Amino acid sequence: MNTRVKILTGTLLCMLLLLAPAGAITVNHLDITVAENGDALITGDYSMNWIEQAVVYPAGVSILAVNAPDNAVIHSISPNQVRVTVQKLVQVRRTADSTVYTTPAFSASDAQKELDQFWFANMVSLDLTPGTLTLTFPDGATVEDSDLSSVPSFVYTIAM
Repeated sequence: MNTRVKILTGTLLCMLLLLAPAGAITVNHLDITVAENGDALITGDYSMNWIEQAVVYPAGVSILAVNAPDNAVIHSISPNQVRVTVQKLVQVRRTADSTVYTTPAFSASDAQKELDQFWFANMVSLDLTPGTLTLTFPDGATVEDSDLSSVPSFVYTIAM
């Protein structure tokens, strides 16, 4: 698995960590805003029940603070949303007359492989299928996907 996929999967896992040892997390929406240099501001909206908010959320914040990747900056965490900037998530290739942005592909199985590394993996399930993804590129163009169980790599070109 390449580094970009691991980073995106890690961001999803950050949301999962907030729920350990809860039963499930439902990802409602991922919003990814791509900067010109390939950094990405990711906002993940998810659902937790009131018991998870009261019991699991405080423990999950501590776990996330210790396990955040070096190239990620956590801006905020709440019982229903996480905002993080991941440096160099999107590959940027410049040509004489354009800039090409390539986003990493990811799937629910990629996230599950990463999740399986944690002691609480058998207690947590990840539900990506109801979620939607919105990608916003530096020129304001957006791409939407509604099947988060498998998101292809997107290639977007901005002509100069």
